[in-house]
Order: sequence, then structure tokens, then C-alpha cells
Amino acid sequence: MIVIGLTGPIGHGKTTLAKALSDLEPLTVHFESSLIIAEVADAMHAAMQTPIDPYDLDQLNNWLKVLPAILLENLGIHCTFEQIALKRSDVQTHPVEYQKLIMHAENLRRNPELLRHHITHENKETYRPLLQWLGGHLVQHVNTGIWYNEIAKRIYETERKGTKLCIVGGLRYPIDAAILRKVNAVIIKVYRPGHLQNDMLDPTERERDNIRVDATFLSDGTIEDVNYCAKLLLEDIRTGKLKKTYRTRTR
Repeated sequence: MIVIGLTGPIGHGKTTLAKALSDLEPLTVHFESSLIIAEVADAMHAAMQTPIDPYDLDQLNNWLKVLPAILLENLGIHCTFEQIALKRSDVQTHPVEYQKLIMHAENLRRNPELLRHHITHENKETYRPLLQWLGGHLVQHVNTGIWYNEIAKRIYETERKGTKLCIVGGLRYPIDAAILRKVNAVIIKVYRPGHLQNDMLDPTERERDNIRVDATFLSDGTIEDVNYCAKLLLEDIRTGKLKKTYRTRTR
């Protein structure tokens, strides 16, 4: 089975490339760390009776008390509440790290209906602040490989079922790539020249540039260009002839 890990800034074409690759191989699965984080976030929402005050640290911590049990049940991860509790000194010293959590709590107060929906690939943009905060906070305070160790387990399971291509999207930390390399993944950076890079103050986005990649896919052409270049990329991976750069505009 071929395993491809995709990294790159938000909005630079990772999803488009993933779809192009999936269309080339019927027996494909696509994992996103955000959707595994979403499984944890859904369980957190289910435990919240009513929206809380975004600026009340005690209320925020009271909500987070359910996390150790959720992580154990969903991912088999052991941790204590003391590891993940918000500390006033940290919030005051590093406010940017907590703005995403506060933003999500504000959204819940404005629209409590968000608590009742499962997070999916289609609606995850609405929940992105929570997914970003939760993803980064648990990497820092529980286990650096918490999300990608789970993805690696799921990769082994899907390989046993006959999958030929596994695409893993959204790598943000060097440890993510290191874990995927243990399952022989090829790491591809997707980048759109001249396009803005969003959320660079967020810790999960800042670390991304430290990932060592095997090739860069410059997504600066049309959808047809991307589809054509994706075919070349997949064929080169299959034949062991991966190039350092793939540029969609040059076909």
C-alpha cells in the first residue's frame, strides 16, 4: 500500500490534490487528523449541557474535566486532568495559545445548536477554532504523537482490508511526519505560490515549516492541471522515481 502524507498552509490545495489522487485509485482511504480530533470534540460537546462563559476559567476547566475519560475511551490514551487544565498564568502569558478555545466558546454561546451537530469534513470550518486549539493543546500537554499514532493504527487496519492508497492530510508537526515515515509514507508539501498563509500565529501552523518533505507540489494551475500532475506524482511514487518538485502550470 502507498501512504502519502500531505502538509502545507491552509487553503493551498491539499484537499484538491487528495481528491485528484483518490480519483486515480478506487481502493483509497483518506485520513485527516482534524477528523480524529473531531471525534474527541464531539464527545466534549455531548458532555456540555449548556454553553459556558468563554472568559470564566473555572467554567472552561470544568468542561475540560471530561477529556481524560474521552481520550481513554476513544484513543486508549491515559492522562490526568492536571496535565490539560488551563492555568491562569499560562493564559495571561500566552493569550494567543488560548484565543481559539475562547473563540469557539463564544460561537457556542451565540449558536448553541452547534453542540448538537457532529463535526464532518463538510462543516469542519465552523469548528476549526476548537479543532486547532484541541489539536495543539493535547500535543503539547499529553502526547506529541497523540493524533498520528492513532492514524498509524488505522493505516495498519485498512491495509489488512486491501486498501491500495492511503492519503493522510494536514500534517503540522515534524513528529507527525516522523510517525508516518514508520509506515513508509511519502511526505508531500502542497503550496500555492503567491497565496496568503493564514493563522501563522497559531502554534499548529507555525511548526509546519519544520517538516522535512520528500517533494513539493506547486498547486498553481487549474483543476485539470492538478489532476494531470497528480497522475504523474502517483506514478513516480509507484516506480520509485519521485521528483523534488511538481508544478501544475508546466504541463
